Amino acid sequence: MCPRFKALQTGTSPISKRLRLCWPLLVLFFLLAGQGAFAGENDKENGSQENNHANEEPADSLGRSTPRGTVLGFLHAAKAGDYRDASRYLQLSADERKTEGETLARQLHALMDHAFLGRVGPVSDHRDGSSETGIPRNRERIGEFRIPGSNTNVDLVRVSDQANGDIWLFSPQTLAAVPDLYTQLEVSKIDAGLPRFLSTDRVFSTPLWRWIAFLLLLPISWGIAWGIVYLLRSGQHIWWRWRHHPLLQDIHRSISGPSTLILAAIFHQIGSAFLGLPLLFRMYYHRAAGIVLVAGVTWLLFRLVNRWGEYAKTRARSDSRYRSGAILLLGQRMLKVLIVIVAVFVVFSIFGFDMTTVVAGLGISGVVVAFAAQKTLENLFGGVSVLGDEVIRVGETCRIGERVGAVEDISLRSTRIRTLERTELSVPNGELASMSVENLSRRDKWLLEETIGVRADTSSEQMRTLLKGIRALLEEDPQVDMDPSVASVRLIGFGESSLDIEVSCHVLTKQLTAFRAIREEILLRIMDLVTQSGTTLAVPERSLHIQRNASESVRRGAPDAGGRTGKAA
Repeated sequence: MCPRFKALQTGTSPISKRLRLCWPLLVLFFLLAGQGAFAGENDKENGSQENNHANEEPADSLGRSTPRGTVLGFLHAAKAGDYRDASRYLQLSADERKTEGETLARQLHALMDHAFLGRVGPVSDHRDGSSETGIPRNRERIGEFRIPGSNTNVDLVRVSDQANGDIWLFSPQTLAAVPDLYTQLEVSKIDAGLPRFLSTDRVFSTPLWRWIAFLLLLPISWGIAWGIVYLLRSGQHIWWRWRHHPLLQDIHRSISGPSTLILAAIFHQIGSAFLGLPLLFRMYYHRAAGIVLVAGVTWLLFRLVNRWGEYAKTRARSDSRYRSGAILLLGQRMLKVLIVIVAVFVVFSIFGFDMTTVVAGLGISGVVVAFAAQKTLENLFGGVSVLGDEVIRVGETCRIGERVGAVEDISLRSTRIRTLERTELSVPNGELASMSVENLSRRDKWLLEETIGVRADTSSEQMRTLLKGIRALLEEDPQVDMDPSVASVRLIGFGESSLDIEVSCHVLTKQLTAFRAIREEILLRIMDLVTQSGTTLAVPERSLHIQRNASESVRRGAPDAGGRTGKAA
């Protein structure tokens, strides 16, 4: 197998690497473009009412127009220690905000960091909020405060503000329970047993020891994950001593890296849950950890697809009952593309995108791409058609048009053929599906067809002896198929200087080199039979008769018909 073909199969060539890098970027681009297109179409379908409503309402400088904007705005203000601005996200009267606004904001921040059960990412980012069963229209439930012995809902309420229009604020019912819940917060016992600077020094309103523990969890989680994978591998080695299975061994070795990454991410998230880190940090941390998990799972699936592809291609080469290696290679590539698309969808979900909008955007983008890339799709489906019918396979020799060569690769767009002149011929799959393709590698036997000429003075008795000898020679040869429909040893005509004998039969071999050797031996033995029959092979002969005319004879002094020469008397 040529190195370039091997690199294309294994994905180690520069072209394959660039294609693998481009696929995720292309998918991401079309998703974003589609989302924008769908959003534009959705605005048109909804009419001008929503647009007019947005134009009439002034933009809130604090971002309180949506539930998520209110939660994030409060957390950012509280993290910065500006509890005066943070109190503006609470539904309080002017007098209440002056007297107890900052205190309530500080207590609410502490509860959000240490007792809040919920996720900020999925909170609605629409002006009207999300509609939930049993929840009033102008109310949004974002989670709950869980303290031993009590669970309190955390709600936002939509109110009208003369200066900022409709905005979302923490509801009075939630704020009424804040002081009592704050007094029930338990002080961590770990803080009391640590040096003072670790518990008093704070980074983003969080004791220093929590950040140190968060960083130390990284190598600890990785070490635990590596240890578990190592123990599993050791146990598998013991089991394989009694039951040897090469495929399972190969898969287990290939998934060790991805499995370690996935387990380390899971263990780190579990450990971080007991550290009491700020809610805002937890939101960004869970996004990052989710992306790491998606990357690990994608890596794991890629490894499994590669191992399956290599195993299936090996079986395809060794067992004719299996599908061709080329269609397995194409299926392997398409599976990887599907895995990347699903991974991108999950990443969008982690970042809080509305998946309905993303899916609809992908559909619109697909229509646009289908119109813009008709030839590409034609080549793709043409390749699937060629591979599905198994017209050709990788490694086979075929004739396409007037060119003959070996198939080196069947990709998503084209089929590459190494010609007899050692050039590379690339044929688009769309054209290949409509062309007449002759597969030379699948012939079960070779046709031997020769015309043998013997001397024209060969007698009929010699000819009968020669024909009988050639027939016996072919019939006795086990490598020759004397099928009556094809096999023939006949005198076919009289040539200019020979008597022509047609020899036609099939040689029972699939290899060209073996056919040439068998044909050579048969022709040599026929030459011996020609000699034994008393004749020889014909050699073309021509006789040339030259006749001079009278005028030229006179000019040269030659005697004419009357015996006179060309000289004057």
